[in-house]
Amino acid sequence: MKRQESDGSRAFMALVLIVSLSYTSFALAQETLSVSEYILKRCQYLQQFKKVPVCSTCVASEITIPRFYMDRGYQPAWQDKNLRGQMIKAISDSYTHGLNPKDYHQQEINKLVAKIQQGTYTSSDMADLDMLLTDGLLRLSFHLFYGKVSPESLDPDWNFKREILDKDPARYLERVISSGNIKANIDKLWPHQPYYQVLRLWLKRYRELAKHPWPLVFFKKSLKVGMRGPDISLLRKRLAAEGYIKKQFPTEEAGLFDKELEDAVKDFQLHHGLYVDGIVGKNTVLALNLPPSFKVNKIRVNLERARWVLHDLPERFLLVNIAGFRLFYFENGEKKWSCKVMVGKPFWKTPVFKATMEYVVVNPYWVVPPGILEKEVIPKIKRDPSYLSKNDMEIVDAKGRWINPRSINWRKINPSRFPYIIRQRPGPKNALGRIKFIFPNKHFVFLHDTPAKSLFSRNMRAFSHGCIRVEKPLELARIIFKGSKRWNLEKIKEIISSGKNKIIHLENRIPILILYWTVVRNDDDTITFLPDIYSRDKKILIGLDTPLRVAFGPMEEKEASAPKLIKTAISSSFLQDTAL
Repeated sequence: MKRQESDGSRAFMALVLIVSLSYTSFALAQETLSVSEYILKRCQYLQQFKKVPVCSTCVASEITIPRFYMDRGYQPAWQDKNLRGQMIKAISDSYTHGLNPKDYHQQEINKLVAKIQQGTYTSSDMADLDMLLTDGLLRLSFHLFYGKVSPESLDPDWNFKREILDKDPARYLERVISSGNIKANIDKLWPHQPYYQVLRLWLKRYRELAKHPWPLVFFKKSLKVGMRGPDISLLRKRLAAEGYIKKQFPTEEAGLFDKELEDAVKDFQLHHGLYVDGIVGKNTVLALNLPPSFKVNKIRVNLERARWVLHDLPERFLLVNIAGFRLFYFENGEKKWSCKVMVGKPFWKTPVFKATMEYVVVNPYWVVPPGILEKEVIPKIKRDPSYLSKNDMEIVDAKGRWINPRSINWRKINPSRFPYIIRQRPGPKNALGRIKFIFPNKHFVFLHDTPAKSLFSRNMRAFSHGCIRVEKPLELARIIFKGSKRWNLEKIKEIISSGKNKIIHLENRIPILILYWTVVRNDDDTITFLPDIYSRDKKILIGLDTPLRVAFGPMEEKEASAPKLIKTAISSSFLQDTAL
């Protein structure tokens, strides 16, 4: 019995030894793989499963990354320590563009670099680091050039087409890495426009302010010049916290609302899109209580918008900022002129798009759009048969022939199926004023004069049904006919005086961009925060803050916690290997 037990023990020990030797041999075989062989295995995995887990993160460019490494014989691309340092710095600097360095594997890369510095790394670690740096370069390049959030996902009518950075992303990666200068190549991607550069500076400033946020302020009544009390001291401290007051005041003077404090309030109001009157009322208090972190995010959102559109701008163009209620004319990169505009109400939003202005109509008819016809004009005619004559309106058929309104049985008319056209004759009551500026587009949006001039004195000017009313239409006409051999402002005025309807085609067509900015750069390089009248900032911010790719757990992908809406909004075209 003892001999049998002894034989059994020896057999068990032999089995343990065999298993141990086999495991050790397997481990040694694994560790003897080179960095290139690990890269090859990861590329094969990526091609087969469309994504590959690398250090708890994900590389998911199933074509570009394998192509890049295949073209170089699966040799590592980031063996040079200086080159790795440049890329790590570029990832860190993405923060200054309002992006999140975590999207470019910052944490995982730093962990691997730490292992290298400690001398505890393996060939597998080096392969991981190489692929993460390559994927980080691809992602960061795309985001700086196109933006992280896809504007097409947020707006199906988006029509800003961009030039392709490189039709072969793998070749782009090779060119940038082999140049030895990551920073120089990265810096070519973001828009080098004054607007973008100034916003980056203010992003840094407000991030500093966000480290010590100012307290909320509440006042029982409006504050204005001449008042005294502790509320005035509180107001003064709040304005000083953001830099609107720099001078220190003795305690006895700090409680007086003097002229200097009024000027500071006006300056604050001006830089927050408020009515400038120097009185601290409800809206001014709301703006005072916006934390610096809110302003940081507002700047980030507008930097993203800039990455969408501020590339390859034409030599001369018109630009409407919907949220700022202003029209601008730019020439050779400089703002030459601007004026106030009115835009669509929140229910009738003015769309974001670009087009080309082709002609103007002097003394225009206003053809009532179908939506306004159905919801407003026909119901008013049914209530008041004299509505048409009161508003200088007429009814015509498709061939322009006049229709007697008395011949129509208005009680039986279905507003959504009205068979005729209702238009307003040229004249002082015409909703389009004396001139309109046409840039053909699917939205039927155009610029035009208006008889309601008094509304331009309002601070918030979202009054229209989507079209854009111009405060100074004749000055705009002078600009767009500049250089014309046939037309000038005096001739335009003569036609207006005649009352005749006339179409004039532009000899030099001009591009027009209808955009939406909630932070604007001023001439002195300060910035103004504007109300988000159409509530468009939030979706962009969620897209910026949502992790770009989901992380990997044991053998399976974990779903990101981002809302479904934003998952579709996050730009991932480069992960599908479209051209850069």
